[in-house]
Amino acid sequence: MSAKTIEQMQEDTFRPNPVLAGVMINEFKINNKYRHEAQVHVEKILKPYEHVLDTEWKDLKDDGINVEWVQVLNDGWEKKEVRKTILYLHGGGYYLCSKEFSRNVTSSIAKKVDARVLAINYRLAPQNQFPAGLQDALAAYLYLLNPSKDAGFEPLNPKNIVISGDSAGSGLSLALSLAIRDAGLPSCAGINCWSPLVDLTHSTPSVSDDECIDYLPNLARGIDHAESQVRKEFKEKAAALTAKIKNQNLGPKIWHDSFDRSYRLEIYAPNEGLAIPYVSPMLAESLGNLPPLLLVTGGDERLRDEVIYFAHRSAEPTKYKGPSYNAGKFEKSPFQTPTNTTLEVYEEMLHVFQGMEHPSTTRCYERMVEFINRVTSALNEPLPPSSYNCISAKGEFGPLKDHHKRVLNWEKIGIVPNITRTEFNITSL
Repeated sequence: MSAKTIEQMQEDTFRPNPVLAGVMINEFKINNKYRHEAQVHVEKILKPYEHVLDTEWKDLKDDGINVEWVQVLNDGWEKKEVRKTILYLHGGGYYLCSKEFSRNVTSSIAKKVDARVLAINYRLAPQNQFPAGLQDALAAYLYLLNPSKDAGFEPLNPKNIVISGDSAGSGLSLALSLAIRDAGLPSCAGINCWSPLVDLTHSTPSVSDDECIDYLPNLARGIDHAESQVRKEFKEKAAALTAKIKNQNLGPKIWHDSFDRSYRLEIYAPNEGLAIPYVSPMLAESLGNLPPLLLVTGGDERLRDEVIYFAHRSAEPTKYKGPSYNAGKFEKSPFQTPTNTTLEVYEEMLHVFQGMEHPSTTRCYERMVEFINRVTSALNEPLPPSSYNCISAKGEFGPLKDHHKRVLNWEKIGIVPNITRTEFNITSL
């Protein structure tokens, strides 16, 4: 258990990091009308799962989403033929960090890509449960497509927009891309993901590998914090939602017996919702028909296997069909066209290594720039075919190693590991 409370951890990760020289920050709020528009779409796609979710996400407690433009001084963006725009979603396990904390990253992206970055503070757990963060991310995307009259820019062509993030922010980016696809909204140009968290069942081998040297803890064992008001309120609400689900006697739409615990496995979503595709994108019925993807993971990080498995499911959806309890659902999906996917595994690198000074970081940024320029190009040239790459510290490209491929034959995809956990016990209140 962490000695700090959730509130203390959040406060620590809300502090601003420095901005690169030559970059300016313009803070503002996106009006709640965009949240209301997003709510219509979110309610539609979550209709099959609404009975296992609380409705508090619809009760807006503020007057808008805190966001900021991160832009190079005098960039002339408004007059460019291709107004490259990055919608950036920060990481932090869905309960930590902020756009301010990510300014060193977002300002670097703005400079290197020659683009404007819209970074947002989406609502965080446990104060705000799924799908509050998804609603906010979708609201920001809708804002870019149809900005308010005083926004200072004309509506963006979605083919000028790339959604990007790190860790949970990358997971949210992929959840957003699924939501956009499933709601029938205009697709963005591409998705750039660093170390995406795409499996909240934490079912892949690398997550629980005792020999893993990653600084990220074993998420399958859970992360708990010192008792506090937020933790107490979360446990009370979690217990109430669990009781409501049981009393309705409807059962979740997607379920495995490994989800059946006396405690909440995650503070982001209930156990009954862990396999909802917008919670754990890796477990979606299909990962086809998504915009081009650049998926990056460290070779020595805990999330490596889920990123590798996600990449194969998106690039080869007919071959890799997800968890056993979803058997037969892919065949009924209207989204069976392979997604153009580039997977890059950087050897000896850890979770979100892009914050380190290392040759692999430099190479990763270069590849990101190449990807964004390619998918937003006005020339509409064909993209290279999907590929799975292992990149050495020297920048040498090669195929995946044998141990990278083991997850492709893993029979416990989407099944919560049988590891005893006692945190967030909601039956002892």
